[in-house]
Amino acid sequence: MYYGNKLSFVFMTSLIASCSSIAPSIDSETLVKMKTSACYGECPIYTVVVKRNGELNYQGLEYVSVKGSKSAILSKESVASIEEKLIKIKFLNMQSKLHSGNWGCFISATDHSYILIEASIKNKRKAVSTYTGCQSEQVYKIIELANYIERITEISEWVEQKP
Repeated sequence: MYYGNKLSFVFMTSLIASCSSIAPSIDSETLVKMKTSACYGECPIYTVVVKRNGELNYQGLEYVSVKGSKSAILSKESVASIEEKLIKIKFLNMQSKLHSGNWGCFISATDHSYILIEASIKNKRKAVSTYTGCQSEQVYKIIELANYIERITEISEWVEQKP
C-alpha cells in the first residue's frame, strides 16, 4: 500500500510541475516577443520583439538570411493585428509549457525546435514555450501564430534562408 501512495505522489508532483507556468520577461510596453530554438537540422534561430509603439527589433543568430540585428517601425494596424490574433487564439489561456513528455504533447518527434512566445494582452503577461514536434491543437496554433508574426512584421525575408 505504501508503494502505491508513493507512486501516486510522484505522478501528481510531476503532473503539477509539467503544468507550471513560465515567468514572462517582457515589460508592459512590449506586445510580443518570439524566440525560436535550434533543432537537429537547420531550423532558423532568431528573436523578434514588437513594442506597442510599433518598434520592431530582430536578432538573427543561425540558419537565417540575415544574421545580426535589424530594426523597423510597424504600422499601428500591424501592431493591432498581432494583438487581435493573440486574443483570437486565446493565447492567455494556453498551457505555459508544452514539451515532449508533458500532458498534451502527443506523438512527439525528436528533431524539432521550440518556440517561446511572450505577450502582453489587456494588462496581463504570459509566456508560452512550445515544442513543435508535439502534435496538438496548441502546437498548431503557436506555429500559425509564429508564421503570422513573421508575415505581418515582414521579417520572413530576414528569416528564410536563400538557396
